Amino acid sequence: MVSKNNAKLGYRFIRQGSSEECLRCSFKHICIDKLEEGRIYQIVNIRKNEHYCKLINDKVKVVEVIESNIKCTVPTRIAFEGSIITYNRITCDEIKCINFTECNPIGLKDGDKCKLVRKLGKVNCNKGKSLTAVVLFRISSFNVKQF
Repeated sequence: MVSKNNAKLGYRFIRQGSSEECLRCSFKHICIDKLEEGRIYQIVNIRKNEHYCKLINDKVKVVEVIESNIKCTVPTRIAFEGSIITYNRITCDEIKCINFTECNPIGLKDGDKCKLVRKLGKVNCNKGKSLTAVVLFRISSFNVKQF
């Protein structure tokens, strides 16, 4: 469930930690339990149902979500559209690099099985690594989730 203001098709959000209020809520099983912490979700359907949320002191809408595609970098040698890869972060400590957020994306964890949806092109790496920007979709996230 999301606030009425955020209940828009295509809206993306990150599932973060739970408050004490959430842990005591009778809707916990349809709200936060179905979502994995640290993943990015995108709304694909908005239902008519509304419920009151004590945490935000307002009504929330029931929505259906999928895990969102994530733009990141991978070694060029494995960057083939349609391939299934095991994602591992690019090891780099250059936090001022323009590619840092794509080399360290939110929503993916080392070891995730992903489908390479789209190849975006070569990345200019300050450390000389051969990297390609891609769009990945985590394989274990194919199911639409209702919450």
